[in-house]
Amino acid sequence: MKPIQDLISDIKSRNLKQEEIKATLVSCIQVSKPDHTTKIQAQILYSLLFSEKFQEIESKKASAVLILNGFIQNPGEEKTKENILIYKDIIVGTSKDLPDKIPVDIDKIQYIDAQNMLISPGLIDQHIHGGYNCDFNTSDEQAILNFLLNLPKHGVTSICPTIMTDSPENIEIQIKKITAVKNALPLNSTKIIGINLEGPFLNAEFKGAHCEKLFLEPTIENYKRIESDEIRIITIAPELDKNFELTKYLSDKGVIVSAGHSNADRAVFSDAVSSGLTQVTHIFNAMPSLHHRQPGIIGNSLINDDIYVEIIADHNHLHQDIIELILRIKPDSKAVFISDSLPLNHSELDSTVFGGQKIFKHNEIAINETGKFAGSLMFLDSVIRKNLNLKEFSQLLMYCSFNPAKNLRLDTLGCLKKGMTADLVFWEDEIFKITSVFINGQAVFF
Repeated sequence: MKPIQDLISDIKSRNLKQEEIKATLVSCIQVSKPDHTTKIQAQILYSLLFSEKFQEIESKKASAVLILNGFIQNPGEEKTKENILIYKDIIVGTSKDLPDKIPVDIDKIQYIDAQNMLISPGLIDQHIHGGYNCDFNTSDEQAILNFLLNLPKHGVTSICPTIMTDSPENIEIQIKKITAVKNALPLNSTKIIGINLEGPFLNAEFKGAHCEKLFLEPTIENYKRIESDEIRIITIAPELDKNFELTKYLSDKGVIVSAGHSNADRAVFSDAVSSGLTQVTHIFNAMPSLHHRQPGIIGNSLINDDIYVEIIADHNHLHQDIIELILRIKPDSKAVFISDSLPLNHSELDSTVFGGQKIFKHNEIAINETGKFAGSLMFLDSVIRKNLNLKEFSQLLMYCSFNPAKNLRLDTLGCLKKGMTADLVFWEDEIFKITSVFINGQAVFF
């Protein structure tokens, strides 16, 4: 009898017809005294190729998940009808990209019928201040964990918790809390990638909802007061960074340096880019408007194909025509949708204190007492549905999954292919409602 490994090689080299493959696999499964490992491997391969289920075998040993009858929707690509094999937290293979080998210690097969739903990679939100009453500037570990347990239902499988301007002492406290939660996350929660620090190195002229009394000069000395290996992104006003010393220091350490809450002109921004700055924080918001003789941060970042731009695509912070303008100018690979979600998002409260000021719900946004925007009340799944009139679903996944993964240097996230982490979101076609979510190969919302 042909070993399963040899059979996979023959299938990949197209040396066998489908009838021969079926016959060989059935013989492995139905032989009177089958080798148990061979039988399980044959069942898996048969189901992967032909979308047929076998009886699940209960065991305390390792398990495999076989997702049948779904359409893989990778960012920027056409959807394809494929079955998916997951082992532990990895996509081992699909019906169109067979595994190189089937693990020998699988002793349980869990079948999931996707019922022709779209299956996308998990959404990644790199700029999110909170939700469900969680505020990354003030919440304790339990509130943070509760938030992370609620996010999967929105298809968000990874985030960068975002801390806004605060005292160095409190920033340090909150980093420790977030890190403690990250290090003890249960399997059914959204993952923490690293911390996004929005402040305190900002320009008071464009403070937005930040407290200018807590702003610090962007120096290496001041940064070391809050420095942590958990910081992945930091927003600074580059015009305040003398000789771009802090930008260079952060860039050398692998931290993403982002321009925001800034009055930098084109020349300063360009020099900051040369010093290691690679991103713009929520473009068009908290910076000078685009002017035909003073392009500034907006103009230069739009035409610089190496710069990522964050976009709050809720149609409130930016008019949909401006969103479309950005997406027409920027390369598809350099636009990143963010939620900029605040604690009032999915909260029973109508108001709360955020950044030392009272904020209120106002339709889909949060505003402060003077009426200024404080942030959004949408998660990325709602942002996707909001923009389906502008871009195809597959393209929106570029902005909400693939691009943030690349920006954050997450090599195994952002698409569904062999060898990638099994973070999956199931969507009902046409209405784009989320029905199921897998994180690290585990069903967390079903």
